[in-house]
Amino acid sequence: MRPQSVALLAVVASILLWCVGFSGSDPREMGELGLLSDFNTAIVAAIILLLGSTLVCIYQHRPGWVIGTHLVTYLALVHGTPAVLYDTARYSWTYKHVGVVEYILRTGAVDPGIDSNPIYHNWPGLFAASALVADLGGEGAADAVALWAPLGFNLILLVVLRYLFRGFTGRPAVVWLALVLYFTMTWVGQDYYSPQAAVYILYLGMIGLLIRNPRGSAMRTLVFSVLVAAMAVTHQITLVILLMAVAVLVATRQTRGWYLPVIAVAIVSAWALTFAGDYTIYNFRDLISGFGQPLSNADATFSKSDGAVGAQRWVVWGDRFTVAAGAAFALLGVWRTRREGTLHWAPVVLMLVPVAVLVQMSFGGESLLRVFLFSAPFIAFLAAEACAPRVGSGAFDQRRFTTAVLALVLIVPGFLLGYYGKERYNYFTDQEIAAAQWIATNAPAGSLLVEGDVNYPRQSHGYEKFTYVPIAFEPSVDRLLERPEDTLHQWLSNPRYTDGYVVITRSQKIGAEMYGSLPAGALTDLERDLAASYLFRVVHHSGDATVFTLSEFGRRVEAR
Repeated sequence: MRPQSVALLAVVASILLWCVGFSGSDPREMGELGLLSDFNTAIVAAIILLLGSTLVCIYQHRPGWVIGTHLVTYLALVHGTPAVLYDTARYSWTYKHVGVVEYILRTGAVDPGIDSNPIYHNWPGLFAASALVADLGGEGAADAVALWAPLGFNLILLVVLRYLFRGFTGRPAVVWLALVLYFTMTWVGQDYYSPQAAVYILYLGMIGLLIRNPRGSAMRTLVFSVLVAAMAVTHQITLVILLMAVAVLVATRQTRGWYLPVIAVAIVSAWALTFAGDYTIYNFRDLISGFGQPLSNADATFSKSDGAVGAQRWVVWGDRFTVAAGAAFALLGVWRTRREGTLHWAPVVLMLVPVAVLVQMSFGGESLLRVFLFSAPFIAFLAAEACAPRVGSGAFDQRRFTTAVLALVLIVPGFLLGYYGKERYNYFTDQEIAAAQWIATNAPAGSLLVEGDVNYPRQSHGYEKFTYVPIAFEPSVDRLLERPEDTLHQWLSNPRYTDGYVVITRSQKIGAEMYGSLPAGALTDLERDLAASYLFRVVHHSGDATVFTLSEFGRRVEAR
């Protein structure tokens, strides 16, 4: 049997094992470790077989299409499985983004001066493009895009990263290994339906353009300008890293073109000070909050996971270990290539540039995650240099193969913990989505919507009509939990609002429990108390969500 046939049989076997392993899985039954709770011998065997076969193919210098088939299969299994199992989009933020697309489809425009989620209306690139696709695709197209976005973004990343890595080296083994390490390392949720996921791809494509065309040309300048413009209208935060990366690449002579940073600054500033001018000026202080406070910004990221309890502590430390292991292999790669005289400084520079983010802003407490996200491709590339077969080694390099196996053994468990370990939090049921849509359809504009927590499919339809108050983030939460009926009756009776609703869902309870934003069982107790109260009545109920409003009695009683 030909070697390629053996490798492809391994791919087929891994798919079968994966499917058998997940057969009968019910996302409702996920344990504290999310999808990892469903892992069994067949699923683990599928991962080992697929990644093992990928490494063997790389070290046996098999054709690119064979290795590419392995990687595409890996991405389809890892990133396509949640979509197949859940049939609903993951992450509550996804629904907020779908809500902006719904707004554009409904009104035909964006509103930069809108009160709710104005940042999306000031950098609407992805949403406008999605609205066009949804309009062409018909009903359900926007939801389908959101559902399959993680797989789609990762497949595009595979192509873009291969283009970029081939600018660093002509050795296929290093390129393929870097891709394997990248996709087994990046547990950060960079791939859900979001502006940052789209701009991340554009950013890496732009870096690839500059690396692969260091001398410059009119065509390079034109493509560069188009990519920067696409980023400038889509995501405001990534632009900081974009400007730093371009400036450093030019300053360190990794690419030529003194005018590139000038063009980038001009395009980014033009959008930020014209179309998004009011938002930029009004929120400038917030945009640079955390400037000059690197330790505080880094600590803010760690603090976000302080509330993790139980098995989630394993998730926190697992993903941190993967970052540390990847960085250690990257440093080994730097040391080896420098000793061999083959070190390429561009990936080193690009790995370090995002660290400067810590000095500039807090990114809402996610600065360290951003640093890792934007450093990850170059960490993976340098780590691949540490593991790849030695130059001139035509035979199977057993020693370097062992190093690569060790890298995956250290990296993959933490990746799986980070990427799958929070799925109990990220999964939403059809009933929760139905509850959110019921509110959007039936609640009058100007209503107050009190939410137990923000972790549910919120704001996906008609989101601008309501005022939102999440109990978990309310400063007076202790008083509310002591006297929930009186407090919520007072809130919902406020004449500022046309009406008032309280929504409690399954995923809100899970979110509050996992991250300790509310005492254990607080939302269940609250739901029970409201259901038993004469002041409230249930207007929508399913097994996973309940929506309350004031009863007729509650509307007649004067709030205390």
